[in-house]
Amino acid sequence: MRLFVFHHAGGSPSAYFGWRRQLAGETEVVPVRLPGRGQDGRSPRYHDMASLIEALAEDLGPDLEGPHAFYGHSMGALAAYRLTRLRARRGERLPDRLMVGAFAAPHLFHGFHHTRRSDEELKDWLLAMSATPTALAALIDDSDRLSGTILARLRADLGLCAGARETEPASPPLACPVHVFAGTEDPLVPVADAARWSLYSDAPTTLHEIPGGHFFPRESKAIFFRTLRSALRPVCNC
Repeated sequence: MRLFVFHHAGGSPSAYFGWRRQLAGETEVVPVRLPGRGQDGRSPRYHDMASLIEALAEDLGPDLEGPHAFYGHSMGALAAYRLTRLRARRGERLPDRLMVGAFAAPHLFHGFHHTRRSDEELKDWLLAMSATPTALAALIDDSDRLSGTILARLRADLGLCAGARETEPASPPLACPVHVFAGTEDPLVPVADAARWSLYSDAPTTLHEIPGGHFFPRESKAIFFRTLRSALRPVCNC
């Protein structure tokens, strides 16, 4: 089983490097680099989600023929879902599990509208989404993680999400199981809005409420990975 993981807005594949240790011996974690980004993680050249997903489908297509699952966090949830929907439309293999975290059902308001805020306002916005703002503040200040380049990337990603809102659940629904992860204290994504992902699949949809804010995988690591392993277990025999 290969688990393809899609990062949050402003992030990079490095956000998932620690997952390899957490899931060692159970599944192969494959951090996804979005098309248009070099190794330095600069802003993507794609300015709309549809073009990004088309390019992503071309990049990953050969790797998606065997058993696999998707996990996307925040913006990554939208990317993982859109990729799954595109592959369904083309009659291609779907993930054995589509797992989405910290993102409301795509037809609901998801709050990604902060592209014109100043750098300091963007930092404050990020802190407000965390149930442990002190820990996140230390992360933000560490190694110039929110330099001008990274903030520019964050704005670009927020713009991608803001332009990708759907007006109603897509039809036909997906045919793969969906697991939804929601932070119980996430001010951006109420649990009730995350639960509406159930409209997007004819297969079973399972809602997992994890203690914490928008970054609950970091804030409740033990609970999150225990839940993730449980969701993967029926398809990876781990």
